[in-house]
Amino acid sequence: MSKVLIHIGYVKSGSTYLQRWLAEHPAMFYKFKAVTGFYGTHDISWYAESTDPMHECFVISSEHLSVWKSDSDIVGMRNGLKKYNIKAYQDKLCETLYAIYPTAKILIVTRGYTSLFKSFFSSYVSIGGTYDFENLLKSMWDNFPDLFDYSRVVSIYREKFGNDNVIVLPYELLRADPHAFTAIIEQKMGVINTYQYSTEKVNASLDRKVLTAYRAVSNTVYKMLQPFPYKVQKVLYSLYIRQLHQHNLDWLFKIVTRALNKEENIDAMEGVLKAMHGKAELLRHEELYQPYLKEYLL
Repeated sequence: MSKVLIHIGYVKSGSTYLQRWLAEHPAMFYKFKAVTGFYGTHDISWYAESTDPMHECFVISSEHLSVWKSDSDIVGMRNGLKKYNIKAYQDKLCETLYAIYPTAKILIVTRGYTSLFKSFFSSYVSIGGTYDFENLLKSMWDNFPDLFDYSRVVSIYREKFGNDNVIVLPYELLRADPHAFTAIIEQKMGVINTYQYSTEKVNASLDRKVLTAYRAVSNTVYKMLQPFPYKVQKVLYSLYIRQLHQHNLDWLFKIVTRALNKEENIDAMEGVLKAMHGKAELLRHEELYQPYLKEYLL
């Protein structure tokens, strides 16, 4: 039974909830942004020095392993996602993980296209994004079919690691029954000491009126920064984003939400959904996906 679990994302597919469950799980050794729970070789030495029993499973979990986000520039500026060869990245990443952890279990959590992009937009706005929904989708239109080609990604990992070593789960099951979702991972990993985390939703999408307020404030900050040199813009906008992360401006967004009283339009998805048809075909006959086929355009 493999001792290594590698969770490769996807974005907006319950990663925050899953990582909190992993961090608290007594049988799983996981730390945020760490590699199998270790930040460096000293951590391995300290782990060996401890008299505590060895964990049943060592975990890597990162959305970057499904979507390379690159180093952020200015989230609110209109520069889109950095262009790169997505398929080549996915192939090399799979090869790299196999070279290092050939007996690992791979966890792929997908999310149906009918809700994915709305949640993606909410996340983008919450960290300082300035595009409206339609223009955000248009700015990344060419990337989405490769980024979220579930059939291709599942296929390359099954081919490399073997069918039995690739765990593919729908986010929709996590949304409906978190305990059933995490129990499948424990069962697949052969974990004896099971653990049930809170069913409370984490990192929820913003309300449509709040989205409007966020974008209004972010666009105001964006416009105020235009007279400054670009390097100064980056520094100042980064400070603004930090305030968003720390929720220090929530009071302001409440005021702006009431003042504007407008709902963000996040329904214009015909174009992007058309581009995603057939990208989840491999999941059509997966047992766990049967209740959610419409969300995957199947």
